[in-house]
Amino acid sequence: MNVSSTKEKNILQFLIKHKERFVTSKELAEHLSCSDRTVRNTLKLIDQTMNVQGVKLISKQGQGYQLFFENQEAYQEFRLTYELGEVYSTTSISKGDDRLAFILNKLLFEQVPVLFDDLADELYVSRSTLSHDFKKIRRMLSEYDLSIESRANKGVYVSGEERYKRCFIMDYFLSNQFFKTLHCHVQSNFFDQTLSLEEIARIVLEECQDAKLKLSDFVLQNLVVHIALAIVRIKSGFEIKNLSCQMSNNDTERKVAKKILARISEVSNQEFPVQEIDYITLHLLAKSQLSQETQTKISKEEMKRSLVQTFQALGLDDIYHFSSDFQLFEGLITHLMTLQIRLDSRITLNNPLVDEVKKNYSDIFFMTKEILENMETFSQVSISDDEIAYVSLHFLAAIERRKENDKFSVLAICASGFGAAQMLRNRLEAEFGNRLEVVDVIGYYELNQEKIQGIDFIVSAVDLSNLYFQVPVFTVSVFLKNDEIAQIREAMDQMQVSNHTKSSQINRCASNVKQYFSKDNFLIWFNQDKKSLLSKMADVLSGGESYNFKDSLLHGIQQREELSSVVFSEKIAVPHPIQALGTEVKIAVAICKDPLLWDDQNSNVQLVFLLSPSIYGNEGLTDVTKRIVSLTEKEDLQNQLIACNNFEDFMKIFENVT
Repeated sequence: MNVSSTKEKNILQFLIKHKERFVTSKELAEHLSCSDRTVRNTLKLIDQTMNVQGVKLISKQGQGYQLFFENQEAYQEFRLTYELGEVYSTTSISKGDDRLAFILNKLLFEQVPVLFDDLADELYVSRSTLSHDFKKIRRMLSEYDLSIESRANKGVYVSGEERYKRCFIMDYFLSNQFFKTLHCHVQSNFFDQTLSLEEIARIVLEECQDAKLKLSDFVLQNLVVHIALAIVRIKSGFEIKNLSCQMSNNDTERKVAKKILARISEVSNQEFPVQEIDYITLHLLAKSQLSQETQTKISKEEMKRSLVQTFQALGLDDIYHFSSDFQLFEGLITHLMTLQIRLDSRITLNNPLVDEVKKNYSDIFFMTKEILENMETFSQVSISDDEIAYVSLHFLAAIERRKENDKFSVLAICASGFGAAQMLRNRLEAEFGNRLEVVDVIGYYELNQEKIQGIDFIVSAVDLSNLYFQVPVFTVSVFLKNDEIAQIREAMDQMQVSNHTKSSQINRCASNVKQYFSKDNFLIWFNQDKKSLLSKMADVLSGGESYNFKDSLLHGIQQREELSSVVFSEKIAVPHPIQALGTEVKIAVAICKDPLLWDDQNSNVQLVFLLSPSIYGNEGLTDVTKRIVSLTEKEDLQNQLIACNNFEDFMKIFENVT
């Protein structure tokens, strides 16, 4: 059938809109302003020529006419075949997430009233399904101080400040699907405007350069998209209100904002209210690197102190020596100062590399997340994955720098006088000068925890076997015998291989995961006592370690858990010490047949992975941790693992987690 006439299309549109009931020919005639007979003849013709499978035109005497669709696919095909508009592919609009995007698009971008019943008809879903969708939408919007309200003649709408609506639009619509490159934005029709994004970028860049405001590439892209979005919103009648920037016209950022918008006005013929100047000013404040210390609530010294404390509390200095990396601190503090401004101002920064960082460097991403959560400055705020990934880049760069040009940091201990101490230093530097740096030579009585910070291993002319250290200790003579030199060299080779594993080697195949697991370290647990379980798991990991390893491991686990929860999901807990203690990476696994009460918030733990990192390096744990993180989102695999009764069955399933 070829529906060519406007009358036929109007009849079908009306029947679709009221598909839940019968429509009389008289009602249709009134709607179309034609005779009852004309409607009946047109309907007869439609019925005779209709050829879409799964669609019927039902007529009942005394009740009227109704279109019946067997399923969603038939509905979509019918609208497409007869060019009735509002056609969405089954693979998109029928999915819950895409329905949410469709609804939010209507609520945020359309000026016409959005009626609940009309939405249900358009989406071909029941009122209860639509109500469920709106519950999700309400939760999403509440994070931005926005809400869903309804009013007679106005329908359903989003209530809240325009600036927060724009934050939501940036995060929801532009972060993943669109925000890849500027080129991607230009090709999309999201920003339907005469002024290209490249032109906006050129204007922003020129004005910022003139004012000596420094913007990174990511920041520039974000700012450009924010301005483009502002233009679209203003044209549609959505303006920023009640925004106070508390800056004078003489402040650099405000001057730049005024110049940018003045030039854009000339090209686009779009006037900008003063609140929009304030809005762009806020973005410049939050994203530039000018006078940050005067704009934030915390000084650089306070930020540095907070970072050092966090590194030490999480045991990261023992592994990466972050606190002694001047370059890291300079870049990181600058970034965190602007991050604080963004968080205070509710300004979002999208990161096109977020997915890549989370996929390829998940260990560094989660480490960064943990660092920020444990910093007092950021402990009470929610930080997006985009921002976390951005901060992760600083740590990745620091780790790569260390891999390229790092020497082992060594502490030498000597009991005799100054002459013997110098002898030991000279021998170490003569034998290993290109591979290590003797940080200090001290006496036994000077030894304390502070002296060991940032040290890779200890070389001692004094027997220290009665003490426990978190780093390897080599007992030698002050003259360094050949066998002692060979022992140190072998250990350095081992540490170097562990610490300098290339990323291509880190992504191990499934068969290599087994090296971290052992049948001896696998438990089926029926007791509901968490303390007893951890004691048993620490016990099985103590083989081949120092005599007090178990106590140190349990103490380290307790310290780590005091910082933040180690429960990854309802059923999975991943306890681990606050810092590396073992000579090799080991993992103990416990399957709890009876749900375990872990803490006040978690009472259903049934899978426990106890990780014992190595003091020599732990990059090999990346694949294991990726699998555990992935497992948290796969309840069916969790249940399969919990049902296992032996080590072999457990490994078969765990190796296939991706």
